[in-house]
Amino acid sequence: MDEDHLGAGQEPLAADYEPLNLEEPQDGGDADNDSGEGLKGFPNPPLSECPVVPLGWFGKNVVFAMPEGEIRIEPAAKLGQMITVDIFASEASRSFLTYWRDKKDKFHRELAVVWFVRQCRDAGYWDNSREVRLLGVWPGDDGAPVIHLGDEVWLLGGKKAVKRSIADMLRHRNGPLYRVQPPAMRPAKPATAADGAWVRDQLDHWGFERLDDEGLSGADIVAGWLLPALLGAVAPFRGHLIVYGPPGAGKTTLVKLARDLVSANAGPLLDSFSEAGFRAEISGMARAAFLDEAEAASDGHGPGPVEQALGLLRRMATGDGSVRKQGGGDGGVTTQTAVGAAMLGAVTPPKLESADATRMVEIRLRPLPPLPQDGRDPDATIREAREKAKKLAPALLGRALANAGRYKADVAAMKAALRRSGQSPRTADLVAMLAAGRRLLLVDEPLDEASADDEVRFWAPLIYQRQSQDLVTNVGADAFAHMMAAESSLYRSDRRLSIGAMVERIAKHEREFAETLRGYGIQLWEDGDPPAWEASSGGPGGRPGPFLIVANKHPALEKIFAGTVWRDWRRSLSFLDDLGPDFQTWPTKPLRYGAGVKQRGLAIPLTPLLDNLPGGRSRAVPTSVPEESVDW
Repeated sequence: MDEDHLGAGQEPLAADYEPLNLEEPQDGGDADNDSGEGLKGFPNPPLSECPVVPLGWFGKNVVFAMPEGEIRIEPAAKLGQMITVDIFASEASRSFLTYWRDKKDKFHRELAVVWFVRQCRDAGYWDNSREVRLLGVWPGDDGAPVIHLGDEVWLLGGKKAVKRSIADMLRHRNGPLYRVQPPAMRPAKPATAADGAWVRDQLDHWGFERLDDEGLSGADIVAGWLLPALLGAVAPFRGHLIVYGPPGAGKTTLVKLARDLVSANAGPLLDSFSEAGFRAEISGMARAAFLDEAEAASDGHGPGPVEQALGLLRRMATGDGSVRKQGGGDGGVTTQTAVGAAMLGAVTPPKLESADATRMVEIRLRPLPPLPQDGRDPDATIREAREKAKKLAPALLGRALANAGRYKADVAAMKAALRRSGQSPRTADLVAMLAAGRRLLLVDEPLDEASADDEVRFWAPLIYQRQSQDLVTNVGADAFAHMMAAESSLYRSDRRLSIGAMVERIAKHEREFAETLRGYGIQLWEDGDPPAWEASSGGPGGRPGPFLIVANKHPALEKIFAGTVWRDWRRSLSFLDDLGPDFQTWPTKPLRYGAGVKQRGLAIPLTPLLDNLPGGRSRAVPTSVPEESVDW
């Protein structure tokens, strides 16, 4: 990509689709009849010459794109009234209609309308469920960036940017629908590594909680997020940031500065929204999103708009993003797509579920000092930084686009290095995005295997912090913990015993609780008990007991897991297998769980899950998937 095509600042360059400078035809009025008299046969000009793009039909309507890119749906019967004064009113369109003017310059309106309706019919039945692309950076057919700039689209990846009008992009019948939007900021000549170093220095004005005494800080995480956020749907993984801290820590100002830096491909900063409003704001976009005042719900009436938005953000992070189907007003199906990275600021952010935590990084800010050591007015410093950030934004977009291929290669190299170090795939996705993004901002050279391993060591404090905060949990361990914490109807010492307390007592041979526990669809199997498995299933495979057997279906278990994400507890508990061989579960044959209840069950090894079992055979349950120890 040369600088001629990403180097002219924010003004659009001369387009490749300039309209023909044709003389406006003289209007001799309509023909007395539409028999075609005076025309050289029925006109059938090449469709490629038509400035209005036929897109399809449904029912009595035709669908077409105006020369400016607007998609219109009109009744075919009304086209005659609109063809000259509305649909074909542009200079190029009026010139095109001369095909239907006879020697006396009379316009054969009905023949022109018939031709146009036929072209819409030939385009096929209108598919309203096609992917709609609005502003942002999208992947092209070969994976190279395609940037939607509102009134035109740039196809990147080659030496020169190929510019196309929105109407030209709509001529591809089976491709995505690029809808016209207000003009957006154009990418400029790519920023330099020195510009990136300036950006990184500005982030040191905030008091990030340090993750390491010498190296990594929250400023590096923000720096690593910025340029991947500019790449929209082209980025392989799009993680989100949550910046939190006490009032006075500068959260809002930090979010505003970050938005200024990526403003060339970012939505507005939202500080009040509903879930539906946020979804409508990002629908069809492939750009960064910014949410301030993203506080957890506190009214006790279920999840608030931020918690609801987290589900949408989770889906935006991977693959094709969030794809939502909903009924349209015409009885068809409308597809809403949203993809991109987001930055949130809050004092008390919402609690992250395990699926959210794998796609988000939380960064804590400390209170700002009363006055910097150099004595400068901090407000003036930030104002100057924000003004420069806004001017630098097009160049940062240019740098991200020009190096998109290198960024994806660096992500792949980082993921391979993280996997070599024993990290899980989801951890590798998130850390690789930040590490490759930081290098994209600060360094011009691509990663090699040795430098990728160095980056893994640099980002190790973030990996350890996430592990120590137990952000990524195992579904089976979570379901098991919920079941153990459920209260029974049995009282001891003026308090109700939990299921877990009864299990521990039975495991210590206090058999008086066995029948009560069986009434909850749970029973204990120990070495020496009659086989609880069928010969074909294999059973415990020689592993010592005790095992906890949980019925596949039981009324008491239905109540325990009602309203949770583990309502299918049989499937959820089977995820314990992912924790390693010691946690391997196995199916049982039908067993009795009280009068009239006979069910198959799932046997869970208790040795690694409970403390203080007889014989000292226990250890604490890990709540995250164990990874190999790494010598950093």
